[in-house]
Amino acid sequence: YGADHFEQELLDYDIYSNWGNWCSGAGMTGGRLNRFNIVKQSKDYDQNGDYVRCWLPELNDVPNEYVHEPWKMSKDEQIKYGAVLGVDYPNPLVPPSNQNFSRNNDGGGRGKGGGGNKRGGKGGRGGGAGDNRNRIKSQRKDMKSLKEGTYKFRD
Repeated sequence: YGADHFEQELLDYDIYSNWGNWCSGAGMTGGRLNRFNIVKQSKDYDQNGDYVRCWLPELNDVPNEYVHEPWKMSKDEQIKYGAVLGVDYPNPLVPPSNQNFSRNNDGGGRGKGGGGNKRGGKGGRGGGAGDNRNRIKSQRKDMKSLKEGTYKFRD
């Protein structure tokens, strides 16, 4: 599904990045689960929205303030800029989140407060199978809902 679809559709397809990232995203690589804040990355690397507008021409007239988060526009603004959600631009499939996925003391990353040797000097990544202490609470909740099949997508 995902990896195969992207293999067929991506203009910049790379076998290792594509399949490796799909395996990692599915939690099949062990270790920590990387969760990217797409809006943050978009704002960090495309401050003026040039790349977004290149691939999403329906956002051409949307001001920089909203180009990375068009769902934050009021109905009047959506009409004014020609990007009405559900008409000109799709509604989000999953409700946008205000969660902060920074690498603080949540056990992720290799910087300050992250990871560490959890086996008392014996090396390794931590407990055993099923140990997900390296994930923050919201990640554990998401993983549990995915395993149970209770994750809710927006209609």
